[in-house]
Amino acid sequence: MKKLMSIVFVSVAILAFAVGCGGTQTIDASSGAPRKIEPMYDLVAKSRPVISDMPIPIGYSLDEGRSRTFETGVARYVDHVYKGGSDKFAVARFYKRQMPINRWALVTDMFVQGDVMLDFEKETERCRIIITDGNLFHKTNIKVHLWTTGRIEAPAQEQQE
Repeated sequence: MKKLMSIVFVSVAILAFAVGCGGTQTIDASSGAPRKIEPMYDLVAKSRPVISDMPIPIGYSLDEGRSRTFETGVARYVDHVYKGGSDKFAVARFYKRQMPINRWALVTDMFVQGDVMLDFEKETERCRIIITDGNLFHKTNIKVHLWTTGRIEAPAQEQQE
């Protein structure tokens, strides 16, 4: 009986500790009632993305029916759509953190009619990432548009002697 009481006491203590440490609380400014604040989380990049210098968050998959790629030796055009389940602002933070790692510089950061649009540049290329609401099965879509800018020079040919 004493052993059973000890087990019950320890179980209740652990449960109370777990419930009490479940998250941070703050006071709601409008009503004065306490409310739980969820911690911010960071997305992690896939180790092998479809395009080597274009990071994609883990949990996102390529929508092959809505995507296309064209590459030559001197230019490339990428129009991909990825679908997944993260918050669009978490995805925007992911790209602002991950793109510079791949030598992309942020040029424009916009929030337009519910969509997040990020423009990046690297050498002779531009990349526009548009993060939109998804559907019932995928909370967020990531549209990646990447293209070569400027004049495309043909490869130099050796002169014949």
